Amino acid sequence: MSKFGRSIRIFLADGSPSGLRHVEIANWSGQALACPRSRFSELGKWDESKRPGVYFLFENSAGDNNVAYIGESEDVFKRLADHDRKKEFWNEVIIFTSKDENLTKGHIKYLEARLVEISKSADRYKLENSNTPTKSNLPRADAAAMEEFVDNIRIILGSLSHRILESVSSGVARSIEESKEDSLINYEFSFKVNKLTAQGLVTDDGFLLLQG
Repeated sequence: MSKFGRSIRIFLADGSPSGLRHVEIANWSGQALACPRSRFSELGKWDESKRPGVYFLFENSAGDNNVAYIGESEDVFKRLADHDRKKEFWNEVIIFTSKDENLTKGHIKYLEARLVEISKSADRYKLENSNTPTKSNLPRADAAAMEEFVDNIRIILGSLSHRILESVSSGVARSIEESKEDSLINYEFSFKVNKLTAQGLVTDDGFLLLQG
């Protein structure tokens, strides 16, 4: 994860933090639209939603058993309209498209495959995807550009309270690194209960009990 700061701009279309939101990162050609399902019809009024891109369908539950679906389309809104008729579980959608015309079918297939791969590895959400998408073969420069796109998707999703692409282990590694850099802060704790010794770390998710 980059140590450089990022500037994120979130535009609230109607002033509501839970309504339709347009999200950008400074100096990035990509963009995101986040929308609750109850406002889905409004999404079609935005040209940004009708471009090639990838999308996440989320079911937000009160507990930790969150569900998601990851897809791609050359016309995202058209595909989402089909999901609105046929998929019941979701209550929020977040789509990622480009401000320019440089995202091709090969690019979005690559993104979809990588996003599914990363989310399965992170294991924070149950994926509703029945098939594992095949990653398209891209020129080296294009693949590098799409990896940067994935990193920005991770940042935006996290800022919108969806850490589907962030593994718990990455939070542990970050906490350990921070504890090495700042000797004034102790991130690691140990305690004993009934002759058992346990160790844990303070991470971005809260207190994490370590295995073993």
